[in-house]
Amino acid sequence: MVVVKDGGSRLKRHLEIIGIIAKEIIKPDTITIEYPKEERVYDNIRGYVVFDYRKCIGCLKCARICPANAITVKSVKSRFYPSIDYGKCIFCHFCIDVCPTNALENSRIHDLVFDSHEIVLNPDERIVYDVKRKEVRFEG
Repeated sequence: MVVVKDGGSRLKRHLEIIGIIAKEIIKPDTITIEYPKEERVYDNIRGYVVFDYRKCIGCLKCARICPANAITVKSVKSRFYPSIDYGKCIFCHFCIDVCPTNALENSRIHDLVFDSHEIVLNPDERIVYDVKRKEVRFEG
């Protein structure tokens, strides 16, 4: 069986596409920006998870709920704390939702670059964002 396509409808689709392209050239309606020259500010963003070990009670609900297995348990001074592996984290924030003491919180930091795949935030460390330098570092 041979199927013959209508040439008129094909031409019509091509003309529609050319019209869309012309419209984009004259007045762009894209969401692309020139990063890092331009930065978009979003209201609600799932950034890196920040851990405050002083609030943690050691229930480890966060480690049990993590679907990516990015949270492991570390023993520090005979207490158990979560340790977050950012190489595995998928930023679902289930850990933040389940934390009863708000020891895990959302940050607005979303564009970190690391020189290694071994990116682990230990219980005695924290992420610090230097606004002046636009730089992120681990302190602890």
